[in-house]
Amino acid sequence: MIRVQALDHFVLRVRDLERALGFYRDVLGLEALNLEEFRAGRRPFVSLRVGQQLLDLVPDPGFAGPDQGPHDGFLHFCVIVAGPLTELVPWLLARGVALVEDRPSWRMGAQGWGWSLYIRDPDGYVVELKEGNS
Repeated sequence: MIRVQALDHFVLRVRDLERALGFYRDVLGLEALNLEEFRAGRRPFVSLRVGQQLLDLVPDPGFAGPDQGPHDGFLHFCVIVAGPLTELVPWLLARGVALVEDRPSWRMGAQGWGWSLYIRDPDGYVVELKEGNS
C-alpha cells in the first residue's frame, strides 16, 4: 500500500516566465531556484521554494491559461503567509494583483481553520493565501 507523506512539488504552465516570476518571487516572496540554468538553456523550467516543497514554472508562450469555467480540473493551491491578511489586501492591490474576493474568509485547511484569501496569478491560476498561526 502507498502511504503519501507530503507534497513534493507541483507544476504550472505559464505564458510569460518573467511576469510569473514577478508574481511568485517578487509579490509572494518565493525563492527562485535554477534561474540562471534556465536562462542559459540548461534547464526547461524554473523552480520556486515553497517551504519544503517546490513550485515549478514551465514557460509555454502558447498556453491559453486555465479554463476559468466551473468544470476546470485545477481549482487552486494554498500557501501559508505571515501577517494579517486584512493588512496584505491593500499591498496586493497596489501591485496589481487580482483578488477573487474582496476580503478574507474563514476556511479549513491542512493546518486547521483560519483566515484565507483567493487571488489570481498573471496566468489566471487561483492562489489561496492562508494566514499562519504566528
